[in-house]
Amino acid sequence: MPLVPNLGRLRDREGRNAVHSNALPKCVGQFRILVMRNYLCISIDGLHSGMIGAYGNTWIQTPTLDSLAGQSALFDRFYASSMDVSATLTEWWQFPLDCHKILLTDDTDVFLHEHAGLFDEKHRLEPKRRKRPASKIEETQLFRNMATIPDLLRNRTDTPFLFWAHFEGLRGIWDFPMAYRKRYQVDEDPDPYPDVVLPEIANTNINPDTKQSVLEAYAGGVAVLDETLAGLLAFLNDSGLDRNTVLLFTSVRGFSLGEHCFIGGGEDLYGENVQLPLFLRFPDGAFAGFRSQTLLQSADIADGSRFSLSRYSGVLPEEPDEVHPFLRIGNEVIVTPDWFVYRKPTGDELYAKPDDRWEINNVADRCPHVLEHVSESER
Repeated sequence: MPLVPNLGRLRDREGRNAVHSNALPKCVGQFRILVMRNYLCISIDGLHSGMIGAYGNTWIQTPTLDSLAGQSALFDRFYASSMDVSATLTEWWQFPLDCHKILLTDDTDVFLHEHAGLFDEKHRLEPKRRKRPASKIEETQLFRNMATIPDLLRNRTDTPFLFWAHFEGLRGIWDFPMAYRKRYQVDEDPDPYPDVVLPEIANTNINPDTKQSVLEAYAGGVAVLDETLAGLLAFLNDSGLDRNTVLLFTSVRGFSLGEHCFIGGGEDLYGENVQLPLFLRFPDGAFAGFRSQTLLQSADIADGSRFSLSRYSGVLPEEPDEVHPFLRIGNEVIVTPDWFVYRKPTGDELYAKPDDRWEINNVADRCPHVLEHVSESER
């Protein structure tokens, strides 16, 4: 079955054919393409979408991400295609844009990626390995990484660019200051996880205090990310780049926080790892507030022949009449608009979507007919 949905006519929020003052309209097939000048894409490894206010979190303070969400189009059902970062970036990096392309990363594997040669410039940030958390936010890897973006973009006003920044993020070094971790310690909660090494705990009965301790530290990391992003957005505003730059913010993998008997950078294909945040902010507030429930993966946005933002810049679809019949995550998971099927050696698991966001209630025994139907649809 085809995996690319029929997106239908593209219109703005008021239902008009999409036109943007900073864009040159072109038509390719049924799509109206508005070619923006610049593209800034940020991918943070290990960002759990459930820890962001725009995706339902009410516990962690993320004012910058919340504000960005209000200015952006959001995609609620955007999924990784696998846990392989290289494969995911291969899907994203399909961009025949006529502009200067820049890659910035602190991930050696990404810097050496077989398709990184598509970039005109490559910049590698050397992680500063620590034995203990940083004493202040300016010393963290996330802060230093994010602060490098303005340094590389200053004085680039005469040449259109595509800038891709990929950071190890919350699957990298946990150097978040203890003060940030302790923000989320309440009353008699255990002390936050104090280490800089990524925690990895596999147990069918994870100690609740251990889980809470890691959760507090992870929340501190998200808070650090939020504050560092504020500086970047301020630079875009002050420099005027926000007026002609499309901003894409996403993750390539999530993070396990004990939802399914594992804490850490796991490879299980449950929602905490594969259901990812995706923000698209267009100049002048175009499509702010648009929210899509359509099933999507990076390969659908970057369809292998043209880069995502060259195809959809400045325009977004109405909710389509037809969405994916299903999409795959690795060889084990099938997602449909209504179901999430996880084929495991211990037996098939089935979860109702979108209600069971984090795959808590396995209904495979009660709905064998659904598993049969999904199997038939695959053929």
